[in-house]
Amino acid sequence: MSGSASAESFWDFSVRTYRSDGVPEACLSLQDDHTVDVNMLLYCCWCGERVGPFDDALFDAAVAFSESWFENVVVKLRDARRWMKQDGCHTAPIEEEPCLRLREKIKQVEFAAEKLQEEALESLLSNRPSTEAVVADVVAGAVSNLARYFGHIGQPVSDDVQTKLAVIVCAAFPDADGEVVARALRT
Repeated sequence: MSGSASAESFWDFSVRTYRSDGVPEACLSLQDDHTVDVNMLLYCCWCGERVGPFDDALFDAAVAFSESWFENVVVKLRDARRWMKQDGCHTAPIEEEPCLRLREKIKQVEFAAEKLQEEALESLLSNRPSTEAVVADVVAGAVSNLARYFGHIGQPVSDDVQTKLAVIVCAAFPDADGEVVARALRT
């Protein structure tokens, strides 16, 4: 990280981070228990590396787009998919197998909607130069962005949330020392 910001796209960053040990569970817990938009959570981290802490214009644009897209597209697809898995595909007179195939298609559309959200968020940085930062500064930028996002959505950053965020931030920035991440999250 020192010397040049990653040229990794937001999507590639998210996929790499999400595939790390413990990250899916941490993200899903934050999503389900704390109403966190996982794409915004990952965007906070990615921007921490790319441009550092959010400025007002970037934060406002990202939140305005993401909240609308997340609530009107992603959540509705996710709710339909989850309902079909739990109840909808197992209730007569619907045939279970065709319903489960439809559920799988909805899952693919949900995934495509999340990718489109990430591409739109990435485009907000298209005219901004990337920063060059050492890993401690990248972590500090990501944590600052996360704190701002959690404040915006009205979610306190409890010890449990800090633990989950540490898993995600450490996966996002594998060169970061776990203690540096934990210290940044505590401040």
